[in-house]
Amino acid sequence: ASHDLFADACGEGPWLSVQFIELRGNRTFDLLAPSVSDGRDHNLRPELRLREQGDGSYGAEGAVDLFPTTPEELCEIMEMAQSRRATSATDANSVSSRSHAVCRIRLRHSKGQLMLVDCAGTERKKDSMYHTKERQQEGAEINASLHALKECIRALTTQQRVPSHAYRASSLTKVLADAFIRADTARLAVVCTASPCATDTEHTISTLRMGSALGGRGDGHEQKQLLSDLMPKKEWLAHPKQWTPEQVCEWLANASGGQFVDMLEKIPSNFTGQMLVRLSESRCAQLCGDNARRGRSFYTLLHQEISRVQSSRKQGF
Repeated sequence: ASHDLFADACGEGPWLSVQFIELRGNRTFDLLAPSVSDGRDHNLRPELRLREQGDGSYGAEGAVDLFPTTPEELCEIMEMAQSRRATSATDANSVSSRSHAVCRIRLRHSKGQLMLVDCAGTERKKDSMYHTKERQQEGAEINASLHALKECIRALTTQQRVPSHAYRASSLTKVLADAFIRADTARLAVVCTASPCATDTEHTISTLRMGSALGGRGDGHEQKQLLSDLMPKKEWLAHPKQWTPEQVCEWLANASGGQFVDMLEKIPSNFTGQMLVRLSESRCAQLCGDNARRGRSFYTLLHQEISRVQSSRKQGF
Protein backbone atom coordinates (compact mmCIF):
# COMPACT_ATOMS: atom_id res chain seq x y z
CA ALA A 1 0.00 0.00 0.00
CA SER A 2 2.84 2.43 0.78
CA HIS A 3 4.33 1.78 -2.68
CA ASP A 4 0.95 2.58 -4.26
CA LEU A 5 0.92 5.98 -2.55
CA PHE A 6 4.27 6.81 -4.14
CA ALA A 7 3.47 5.26 -7.53
CA ASP A 8 3.24 8.60 -9.39
CA ALA A 9 5.62 10.57 -7.17
CA CYS A 10 7.90 13.05 -8.89
CA GLY A 11 10.97 14.78 -7.55
CA GLU A 12 9.44 18.25 -7.28
CA GLY A 13 8.75 19.02 -3.61
CA PRO A 14 7.13 16.79 -0.96
CA TRP A 15 4.74 14.23 -2.39
CA LEU A 16 2.75 13.63 0.79
CA SER A 17 2.62 14.59 4.47
CA VAL A 18 1.81 12.49 7.54
CA GLN A 19 0.17 13.36 10.85
CA PHE A 20 -0.29 10.77 13.58
CA ILE A 21 -2.32 11.60 16.67
CA GLU A 22 -3.71 9.69 19.62
CA LEU A 23 -7.13 10.23 21.18
CA ARG A 24 -7.55 9.34 24.85
CA GLY A 25 -11.03 10.29 25.92
CA ASN A 26 -11.38 13.98 25.04
CA ARG A 27 -7.63 14.57 25.05
CA THR A 28 -5.43 14.58 21.94
CA PHE A 29 -1.71 13.79 21.80
CA ASP A 30 0.90 14.05 19.04
CA LEU A 31 2.67 10.75 18.40
CA LEU A 32 5.21 12.24 15.97
CA ALA A 33 6.45 15.07 18.19
CA PRO A 34 9.41 14.62 20.56
CA SER A 35 8.42 13.61 24.10
CA VAL A 36 8.20 16.20 26.88
CA SER A 37 8.67 15.93 30.63
CA ASP A 38 6.47 17.13 33.48
CA GLY A 39 9.06 16.38 36.13
CA ARG A 40 7.64 12.92 36.86
CA ASP A 41 7.21 11.29 33.45
CA HIS A 42 9.84 11.82 30.76
CA ASN A 43 7.90 10.19 27.93
CA LEU A 44 4.81 12.36 27.74
CA ARG A 45 3.50 13.27 24.31
CA PRO A 46 2.63 16.91 23.61
CA GLU A 47 -1.08 17.52 24.09
CA LEU A 48 -2.93 19.17 21.21
CA ARG A 49 -6.24 20.98 20.84
CA LEU A 50 -8.83 20.19 18.23
CA ARG A 51 -9.83 23.44 16.56
CA GLU A 52 -12.89 23.87 14.38
CA GLN A 53 -12.08 25.12 10.88
CA GLY A 54 -14.12 27.47 8.78
CA ASP A 55 -15.80 24.64 6.86
CA GLY A 56 -16.90 22.87 10.05
CA SER A 57 -14.12 20.25 10.08
CA TYR A 58 -11.61 19.91 12.89
CA GLY A 59 -7.82 20.00 12.87
CA ALA A 60 -5.22 19.18 15.52
CA GLU A 61 -3.61 22.55 16.19
CA GLY A 62 0.18 22.33 16.31
CA ALA A 63 0.40 18.71 15.14
CA VAL A 64 3.74 17.76 13.59
CA ASP A 65 3.76 17.02 9.84
CA LEU A 66 6.46 14.74 8.46
CA PHE A 67 7.29 14.43 4.77
CA PRO A 68 8.57 10.97 3.86
CA THR A 69 10.20 10.62 0.45
CA THR A 70 10.04 6.82 0.08
CA PRO A 71 7.59 4.05 0.97
CA GLU A 72 10.11 2.71 3.48
CA GLU A 73 10.27 6.05 5.30
CA LEU A 74 6.47 6.17 5.47
CA CYS A 75 6.33 2.70 7.06
CA GLU A 76 9.05 3.61 9.57
CA ILE A 77 7.14 6.73 10.63
CA MET A 78 3.91 4.79 11.12
CA GLU A 79 5.63 2.02 13.08
CA MET A 80 7.34 4.58 15.32
CA ALA A 81 4.06 6.35 16.05
CA GLN A 82 2.24 3.09 16.68
CA SER A 83 4.84 2.05 19.25
CA ARG A 84 4.16 5.22 21.23
CA ARG A 85 0.47 4.51 21.78
CA ALA A 86 -0.91 3.95 25.28
CA THR A 87 -1.54 0.27 26.03
CA SER A 88 -2.47 -1.70 29.12
CA ALA A 89 -3.18 -5.31 30.04
CA THR A 90 -6.84 -6.27 30.48
CA ASP A 91 -8.66 -9.55 31.15
CA ALA A 92 -9.51 -9.77 27.46
CA ASN A 93 -6.16 -8.71 25.99
CA SER A 94 -2.62 -8.63 27.40
CA VAL A 95 -1.73 -5.61 25.22
CA SER A 96 -4.94 -3.62 24.91
CA SER A 97 -5.01 -0.24 23.19
CA ARG A 98 -6.31 2.40 25.58
CA SER A 99 -6.75 4.99 22.85
CA HIS A 100 -7.77 5.59 19.25
CA ALA A 101 -4.99 6.31 16.75
CA VAL A 102 -5.56 8.50 13.71
CA CYS A 103 -3.06 8.70 10.86
CA ARG A 104 -3.79 11.40 8.28
CA ILE A 105 -1.90 11.15 4.98
CA ARG A 106 -2.33 14.15 2.69
CA LEU A 107 -1.46 13.87 -0.98
CA ARG A 108 -0.15 17.34 -1.67
CA HIS A 109 -0.50 17.33 -5.47
CA SER A 110 -4.01 15.86 -5.78
CA LYS A 111 -5.27 17.50 -2.54
CA GLY A 112 -6.72 14.16 -1.51
CA GLN A 113 -6.20 12.49 1.83
CA LEU A 114 -6.25 9.05 3.41
CA MET A 115 -7.28 8.69 7.05
CA LEU A 116 -6.37 5.48 8.83
CA VAL A 117 -8.14 5.03 12.17
CA ASP A 118 -7.24 2.24 14.58
CA CYS A 119 -10.04 2.17 17.13
CA ALA A 120 -9.62 0.81 20.63
CA GLY A 121 -11.86 -2.19 21.23
CA THR A 122 -15.15 -1.95 23.06
CA GLU A 123 -15.22 -3.33 26.59
CA ARG A 124 -18.13 -5.11 28.20
CA LYS A 125 -18.91 -4.40 31.82
CA LYS A 126 -17.97 -7.89 33.00
CA ASP A 127 -14.55 -7.58 31.32
CA SER A 128 -13.70 -4.44 33.27
CA MET A 129 -15.24 -5.14 36.69
CA TYR A 130 -11.80 -5.68 38.25
CA HIS A 131 -10.15 -2.67 36.62
CA THR A 132 -9.03 0.38 38.55
CA LYS A 133 -11.29 3.42 38.53
CA GLU A 134 -8.97 5.05 35.98
CA ARG A 135 -9.16 2.04 33.66
CA GLN A 136 -12.94 1.86 33.99
CA GLN A 137 -13.17 5.55 33.07
CA GLU A 138 -10.98 4.91 30.02
CA GLY A 139 -13.23 2.02 28.99
CA ALA A 140 -16.35 4.17 29.38
CA GLU A 141 -14.80 6.92 27.22
CA ILE A 142 -13.79 4.41 24.55
CA ASN A 143 -17.31 2.94 24.42
CA ALA A 144 -18.87 6.44 24.31
CA SER A 145 -16.68 7.52 21.38
CA LEU A 146 -17.44 4.33 19.44
CA HIS A 147 -21.14 4.84 20.09
CA ALA A 148 -20.84 8.40 18.72
CA LEU A 149 -19.08 7.02 15.63
CA LYS A 150 -21.85 4.47 15.06
CA GLU A 151 -24.47 7.21 15.33
CA CYS A 152 -22.63 9.27 12.71
CA ILE A 153 -22.42 6.30 10.34
CA ARG A 154 -26.10 5.51 10.93
CA ALA A 155 -27.06 9.09 10.10
CA LEU A 156 -24.87 9.00 6.99
CA THR A 157 -26.49 5.82 5.66
CA THR A 158 -30.09 6.76 6.49
CA GLN A 159 -30.10 10.52 5.92
CA GLN A 160 -27.12 10.91 3.54
CA ARG A 161 -25.77 13.59 5.88
CA VAL A 162 -24.38 13.85 9.39
CA PRO A 163 -25.74 16.68 11.61
CA SER A 164 -23.03 18.79 13.21
CA HIS A 165 -24.19 17.92 16.72
CA ALA A 166 -23.58 14.23 15.94
CA TYR A 167 -19.92 14.52 15.00
CA ARG A 168 -19.24 17.01 17.79
CA ALA A 169 -20.11 14.35 20.38
CA SER A 170 -16.55 13.01 20.71
CA SER A 171 -12.95 13.72 19.73
CA LEU A 172 -12.97 10.70 17.44
CA THR A 173 -15.90 11.94 15.37
CA LYS A 174 -14.54 15.50 15.38
CA VAL A 175 -11.36 14.27 13.72
CA LEU A 176 -13.47 12.46 11.12
CA ALA A 177 -15.78 15.43 10.57
CA ASP A 178 -14.10 16.27 7.24
CA ALA A 179 -15.20 12.89 5.84
CA PHE A 180 -18.74 13.34 7.16
CA ILE A 181 -19.07 16.85 5.71
CA ARG A 182 -17.83 15.68 2.29
CA ALA A 183 -19.74 12.42 2.40
CA ASP A 184 -20.50 12.52 -1.34
CA THR A 185 -16.80 12.19 -2.20
CA ALA A 186 -15.53 10.26 0.85
CA ARG A 187 -15.27 6.47 0.96
CA LEU A 188 -15.38 4.30 4.07
CA ALA A 189 -13.84 0.85 4.57
CA VAL A 190 -13.96 -1.16 7.82
CA VAL A 191 -11.48 -3.91 8.72
CA CYS A 192 -12.21 -6.09 11.77
CA THR A 193 -9.72 -8.29 13.59
CA ALA A 194 -11.47 -11.31 15.08
CA SER A 195 -10.12 -14.20 17.12
CA PRO A 196 -10.71 -17.76 15.83
CA CYS A 197 -10.59 -19.22 19.38
CA ALA A 198 -13.78 -20.70 20.76
CA THR A 199 -13.11 -18.99 24.12
CA ASP A 200 -13.33 -15.60 22.37
CA THR A 201 -16.66 -16.26 20.64
CA GLU A 202 -18.51 -13.48 22.50
CA HIS A 203 -15.76 -10.96 21.71
CA THR A 204 -15.72 -12.04 18.06
CA ILE A 205 -19.49 -11.61 17.73
CA SER A 206 -19.25 -8.18 19.39
CA THR A 207 -16.47 -7.17 16.97
CA LEU A 208 -18.45 -8.30 13.93
CA ARG A 209 -21.54 -6.43 15.13
CA MET A 210 -19.46 -3.30 15.61
CA GLY A 211 -17.90 -3.67 12.16
CA SER A 212 -21.33 -4.21 10.62
CA ALA A 213 -22.65 -1.06 12.30
CA LEU A 214 -19.64 1.02 11.21
CA GLY A 215 -20.03 -0.31 7.69
CA GLY A 216 -23.59 0.97 7.57
CA ARG A 217 -25.22 -2.45 7.94
CA GLY A 218 -26.24 -2.22 11.58
CA ASP A 219 -29.81 -3.26 10.80
CA GLY A 220 -28.75 -6.49 9.07
CA HIS A 221 -30.33 -9.80 9.98
CA GLU A 222 -28.34 -12.16 12.19
CA GLN A 223 -28.74 -15.86 11.52
CA LYS A 224 -27.61 -18.34 14.15
CA GLN A 225 -26.26 -21.70 13.12
CA LEU A 226 -25.12 -24.54 15.34
CA LEU A 227 -21.56 -25.72 14.87
CA SER A 228 -22.84 -29.29 14.75
CA ASP A 229 -24.81 -28.40 11.60
CA LEU A 230 -21.54 -27.61 9.80
CA MET A 231 -19.78 -30.82 10.78
CA PRO A 232 -19.96 -33.87 8.49
CA LYS A 233 -22.66 -36.26 9.53
CA LYS A 234 -21.54 -39.70 10.67
CA GLU A 235 -23.42 -42.75 9.51
CA TRP A 236 -25.64 -43.96 12.36
CA LEU A 237 -25.55 -47.77 12.42
CA ALA A 238 -28.66 -49.61 13.53
CA HIS A 239 -28.22 -52.00 16.45
CA PRO A 240 -28.83 -55.65 15.43
CA LYS A 241 -31.71 -55.91 17.90
CA GLN A 242 -33.49 -53.20 15.87
CA TRP A 243 -33.15 -55.06 12.56
CA THR A 244 -36.24 -55.96 10.61
CA PRO A 245 -36.67 -59.53 9.29
CA GLU A 246 -35.45 -58.29 5.90
CA GLN A 247 -32.27 -56.81 7.44
CA VAL A 248 -31.64 -60.05 9.36
CA CYS A 249 -31.89 -62.03 6.13
CA GLU A 250 -29.56 -59.61 4.35
CA TRP A 251 -26.94 -59.85 7.10
CA LEU A 252 -27.09 -63.65 7.21
CA ALA A 253 -26.67 -63.80 3.44
CA ASN A 254 -23.52 -61.65 3.51
CA ALA A 255 -21.98 -62.47 6.90
CA SER A 256 -18.45 -63.88 6.63
CA GLY A 257 -18.67 -64.07 2.85
CA GLY A 258 -21.98 -66.00 2.86
CA GLN A 259 -20.79 -68.88 5.04
CA PHE A 260 -24.08 -68.92 6.99
CA VAL A 261 -26.55 -68.40 4.13
CA ASP A 262 -27.99 -71.88 4.73
CA MET A 263 -29.39 -70.65 8.08
CA LEU A 264 -32.03 -68.72 6.14
CA GLU A 265 -33.86 -71.99 5.53
CA LYS A 266 -34.01 -72.75 9.29
CA ILE A 267 -35.40 -69.51 10.66
CA PRO A 268 -39.02 -68.27 10.31
CA SER A 269 -39.85 -65.46 7.89
CA ASN A 270 -40.70 -63.13 10.78
CA PHE A 271 -37.32 -63.64 12.51
CA THR A 272 -36.39 -60.15 13.83
CA GLY A 273 -33.18 -58.69 15.16
CA GLN A 274 -34.56 -58.85 18.69
CA MET A 275 -34.86 -62.64 18.29
CA LEU A 276 -31.39 -62.85 16.68
CA VAL A 277 -29.47 -61.20 19.55
CA ARG A 278 -31.14 -63.58 22.07
CA LEU A 279 -29.69 -66.68 20.42
CA SER A 280 -27.47 -68.68 22.76
CA GLU A 281 -24.31 -70.38 21.57
CA SER A 282 -26.01 -73.79 21.77
CA ARG A 283 -28.98 -72.58 19.72
CA CYS A 284 -26.57 -71.18 17.11
CA ALA A 285 -24.97 -74.62 16.90
CA GLN A 286 -28.42 -76.17 16.27
CA LEU A 287 -29.13 -73.69 13.45
CA CYS A 288 -25.72 -74.56 11.97
CA GLY A 289 -26.64 -78.23 11.60
CA ASP A 290 -25.64 -79.21 15.14
CA ASN A 291 -22.08 -78.20 14.33
CA ALA A 292 -20.71 -76.81 17.61
CA ARG A 293 -17.58 -75.27 16.03
CA ARG A 294 -19.57 -73.54 13.30
CA GLY A 295 -22.20 -72.43 15.80
CA ARG A 296 -19.48 -70.90 18.01
CA SER A 297 -18.10 -68.99 14.99
CA PHE A 298 -21.54 -67.62 14.16
CA TYR A 299 -22.18 -66.65 17.79
CA THR A 300 -18.81 -64.81 17.92
CA LEU A 301 -19.48 -63.06 14.60
CA LEU A 302 -22.88 -61.83 15.79
CA HIS A 303 -21.48 -60.36 19.00
CA GLN A 304 -18.62 -58.73 17.11
CA GLU A 305 -21.24 -56.94 15.01
CA ILE A 306 -23.04 -55.81 18.18
CA SER A 307 -19.77 -54.50 19.67
CA ARG A 308 -18.91 -52.67 16.43
CA VAL A 309 -22.23 -50.80 16.41
CA GLN A 310 -21.95 -49.87 20.10
CA SER A 311 -18.39 -48.58 19.63
CA SER A 312 -19.44 -46.52 16.61
CA ARG A 313 -22.23 -44.87 18.62
CA LYS A 314 -19.89 -43.94 21.46
CA GLN A 315 -17.51 -42.24 19.01
CA GLY A 316 -20.46 -40.35 17.55
CA PHE A 317 -20.89 -38.53 20.87
